[in-house]
Amino acid sequence: MTHIKTVCLTLGPYRNLTTLTASVLFLHPNCQVLNHAGDRIFNNSDVNFLSAYSKERFNNFIRYATKISGGGKRGDYGGSVTLAHAFDSHYILGELFKKTGQHLIKKQIDCLFWKESLKTSNFIKEYRVDLGYIFNNEERLRFLMPIRNPMDCAKSNLRTGHANRFISITKSTTANEVLLAVLNEIHWFAKNKELFPDRFFYYFEHSISRDMLKELADFLKLDKNEEWLNNAEIALVSKSKYEHDKDFIEFYKENVKEIFHEMPDFKDRLLQFVSNR
Repeated sequence: MTHIKTVCLTLGPYRNLTTLTASVLFLHPNCQVLNHAGDRIFNNSDVNFLSAYSKERFNNFIRYATKISGGGKRGDYGGSVTLAHAFDSHYILGELFKKTGQHLIKKQIDCLFWKESLKTSNFIKEYRVDLGYIFNNEERLRFLMPIRNPMDCAKSNLRTGHANRFISITKSTTANEVLLAVLNEIHWFAKNKELFPDRFFYYFEHSISRDMLKELADFLKLDKNEEWLNNAEIALVSKSKYEHDKDFIEFYKENVKEIFHEMPDFKDRLLQFVSNR
């Protein structure tokens, strides 16, 4: 597995386009994707390189994650991303993957992508993982976070019960509290992006485009394969299912301005989600 060029972990909230992103990347002939399986990784000292980095643990992680990404179960147990809801029969991803003729474990893997976003974010914060130290010793490691409309993300986390997975959230909570948790996750990622610009990548839901996909491929050191770009453009589509009341929108605007006041460009891009409201 030493030929793998990049290992990318997702960070940030659940219900944040991570499954769709991981699924689209799995359409690439040289990208292997592990879905969930956080407990199997974090509770295994031989492969949990975040708890105590070594080259050996990192390579063990690559081998183990690749192996279990060829099977598994839906849900937290995890495994192949093809078991995720995005590959259900009424979506197009399954059909696109079938047409590529690829195997569940790719013949040549240039990028290993692990989708276990909030659990990984929580682990890094709780155990105060020294990312700078790991980056100094491991050039292959990357982190990614899609940015869905944070108001939609908050409402979706409430609806599915995933809101309880935020460190700051109690079992009985409000949409405003969940929205704040979502915005704080985004801010934490953005601050890390400032510290380590070459190791963190984000994209906004409203910025999905072929050019963004090319940037993502470059970040992951994947070939900008034309077939993959065409399939990714077809599959990477997000439509809002939520309507938000005036008070919730105002709460969003106020907190975006406050939390991101030192990041004017980032703040403006977040405010684009409500530019017509």
